[in-house]
Order: sequence, then C-alpha cells, then structure tokens
Amino acid sequence: MPIYLVTFITMVAFAANSLLCRVALAHNAIDPGSFTILRIISGMCTLVIIHFIARRFLSSEQTPSSSLLPTSRKHFVLLLCGSLTLFLYAIAFSFAYIELTAGAGALLLFGAVQLTMIGFHIWQGNALNRNEWLGLGLSISGFVLLMLPSASAPDFMSAIMMIFAGISWAVFTLLGKRKSVTSPRVGMTQSFIGAAGIVLFLSPWTLKIDSITFDGAMWAVLSGVLASGMGYVLWYYVLTKLSVLKASVAQLSVPIIALFLGMLLLDEALSLTVVITSVMILGGILLIFLNKESSPAK
Repeated sequence: MPIYLVTFITMVAFAANSLLCRVALAHNAIDPGSFTILRIISGMCTLVIIHFIARRFLSSEQTPSSSLLPTSRKHFVLLLCGSLTLFLYAIAFSFAYIELTAGAGALLLFGAVQLTMIGFHIWQGNALNRNEWLGLGLSISGFVLLMLPSASAPDFMSAIMMIFAGISWAVFTLLGKRKSVTSPRVGMTQSFIGAAGIVLFLSPWTLKIDSITFDGAMWAVLSGVLASGMGYVLWYYVLTKLSVLKASVAQLSVPIIALFLGMLLLDEALSLTVVITSVMILGGILLIFLNKESSPAK
C-alpha cells in the first residue's frame, strides 16, 4: 500500500478519536470518565495483542529490550511519568468534548501539541529566525482569537481542558523519546498498560455503570481499538517512511479532516471564526516547519 495512503488512513484514525468521543457524549450515550476507561483498556488490549504477534513473527522483536517490563530503574520512572501523562491527556480529552465540536476540539488539541513541542525546542536553546517567530505569533494569535468571547467561541473551560490535553500529549511524546526501548510501539504499549492501571485504580470514582449504553460502549471501544491502538501502530510505521517535516505537516490535516467529518456526519456548523483561526493556527505552524526544513544545518 502506498505510504501516502497509509498516512491518510492514519490521519483519519486520529480524527476519528474526536468524532467518536464527541458523538458518544453529545448523545449522552456514556459519561466522559467511563469513555476514558473503556478507550484506554481496549487500546491497551489491542497494543498487547499486536506486540505478541510481532514478537512471534518478527525476528527483530526477539530482544530483551522488546519486553513489556521496564529494563531499568530510570526506564521505570519514565514509564510511570509517560503513563500518567497519557492518562491526563485521555481524561482531559474526554471531558473537553462534553461541549466542544469535533473540529474545534481537534484544532485546539493538535495546535497545542505542536506549539508545546516548538516551545520545548526554544527552551532547549534553539533560536528561531524571523519567519519562524512570525509563524509562532500567527498561531498564538489564532488561539487568542478563537478564545475571545463571541457567539461562535468554544466553551472556555472545555477549550482549556483540550489545550491541557494537547500539552499532556506533547509531554508524553517527549518522554517517549527518552525511553530506552528499541521500538516506539513497545513504549506505547507499556504506557497504555500503565495508564490502564491508573484508570482501574480511579474507576470507583470515574466509572458510572448506569450512564453506559451499548452505543456509548461501542464508540469508546472503537476509539480505543481502531482510532487509538491501531492508529498509533500505523503512525509509527509512517514515521519510518516519511521525513519529520512531512510527518508533522500530515498531522496538521487532522483538524481539517475532523472539521469536514463533523459537518458531514454530526451536522456541526462551521463558523467563519473557526475557519479564520484554523488558517492562522495551522498556517503559522506550517510556516515554522517549512522554515526549519529550509534552514541550513548548523
């Protein structure tokens, strides 16, 4: 299968997380805490199954570092932190979609992820040129414009929770880069196992059996199995085939896909404010990526 088709399927899977969560909560088919529990546990089961299939059929997986157990004390600490940030992302994501539309939520999420990663890049001492600062300013201005009080502005607390979810996912990604494992998929599986432990521990306070309908459970499991578990496996495959720039730009398509599918499948209105801020936020991030790619190596 062509890599660009695999990339497109992966981006649709990421956008599906927003759609599945939004439709489940909008129809009161499940509560956000229960949705998070089912999503993480089903995602964990999917990744564990894929892990053991890979170990059985791929000789490259037959190494001690491909074990799901931590390989060192440092690795255990990183894994614990990664599991916590994965949980924080998932729970904030679910509660944010009580009020947000699928498209606006995806825009806030992926914009926050990319800007957090760029902020970490600057914090490490990497300088931005004039065009990159212009792109950063444009993206931040888009966030400010989107959050200004208006008839089309997203619910403020829901928007803050989604931005927090994006920051948590960015931190989870940065932690994942420091884990001493041979396969990012192994690290993702380990983190899902840890996050599943967290949601099970908190389930007496977050699980509401009476609020779970068949449809709600089905959408949560689909989010965990297809949009999360299998989506992340495809994403790591895509990362081995595309440059960092192409992969980063591909992610910018997720809010656009979510906006389109939200209109098509959920009858969500697309306001002029969301269109303008989408162009500002995603365009500014794209400008940074393009300048980074064209900048000479130092």
